[in-house]
Amino acid sequence: MEDLGFDINGILSEEEAEKLFENSNREPEKSPDNNPGDSDEQNAEENQETEDPEGVGVEGGNQDAANKESGGSSPDNVYSSMASALKKDGILPDFDDSEIEKCTTADAFAEMFEKAINARLDEAQKRVYDALNNGMQPDEIRQYEQTIEYLDSINEDALTEEGEKGENLRRHLIYNDLINRGYSQEKAQKEIEKSFKSGADIEDAKDALDALSKFYKDGYKQKQDEAKKKADAVRESQKKQAEDFKKLVLEDDVKIGDTVLSKKVCERIYDSVSKPIYKDKDTGKLLTAVQKFQKENPLEFLRQLGMWYVLTDGGKNIEGFAKEQAISEKNKNIRELEKKINSTMLNSDGSLSYAGGSGKGGNDPLLSDDWKIG
Repeated sequence: MEDLGFDINGILSEEEAEKLFENSNREPEKSPDNNPGDSDEQNAEENQETEDPEGVGVEGGNQDAANKESGGSSPDNVYSSMASALKKDGILPDFDDSEIEKCTTADAFAEMFEKAINARLDEAQKRVYDALNNGMQPDEIRQYEQTIEYLDSINEDALTEEGEKGENLRRHLIYNDLINRGYSQEKAQKEIEKSFKSGADIEDAKDALDALSKFYKDGYKQKQDEAKKKADAVRESQKKQAEDFKKLVLEDDVKIGDTVLSKKVCERIYDSVSKPIYKDKDTGKLLTAVQKFQKENPLEFLRQLGMWYVLTDGGKNIEGFAKEQAISEKNKNIRELEKKINSTMLNSDGSLSYAGGSGKGGNDPLLSDDWKIG
């Protein structure tokens, strides 16, 4: 199955992402003054103070206050703080303090990194980086790069070299230029012979080299522009999809039938599909809780999804759950009734055996006198 449309990778470097997860997974330090017997009671009191009945945790305002008291970074300056630290470490040396202070969003942080990377690349590396970043296939990039590198390596000495090697190079260049200009193979060969007979082959080869270099560089740029246009459209679509999903879950009423889910539950739903909690060791991608569950339990994920879809009629109601529970309870009662019937004595004709008598006499001390089991 395809991943959900929230791309959270590429914003942070691998080391920075790992630090974030290390901070979130770090166990609280234990005070040496605390007795072991006091820790459970203290933790219970802290949980009561910070968690609501649904276990969501502290409200956003309280969390901001906690960040300020502990000296931590708020969401508004976490990216600028990381950028400032990276500048001190020499990773982002080309940005001044004003640019660092303006880096307050994930997009701004990613753009700063992209600028830093581009500043360290030569022309060929920039072309490859941009092409890969915009979705061009590696094999296609390799073909263009190898062709351009080969054409750029041909110098004056190679073009004017006498002998078979030099002649073959000039024929090769002139021929490919003519083909690119729409000549047929037969006509291109005739033009090559004319060029060599007239002694214009060296000048024609130089012109052909310039034309070929421009042809492939322009074609490469066109391919990159087309790939960038498609990539920008995909990114814009993903961004809009993410915004629409956030509004759908956090701002609009989320219902199953007529039942409106609480805001706390909606926040947990949104976080489960948008907030990264795990880094895939195989791919390095950051996964949400739902993506992690899907990766680790693909068949169970499909079963749970199918079960929810069927029992809620695609989220329209929750009657399916109650109906299945009622059927299960009914089947249980039927089985118990069958068990009681099967354990009861029957008459020779198969009918149930009932108690009977006039109420006098009898051997059973639990019955009145003269009652018997018929």
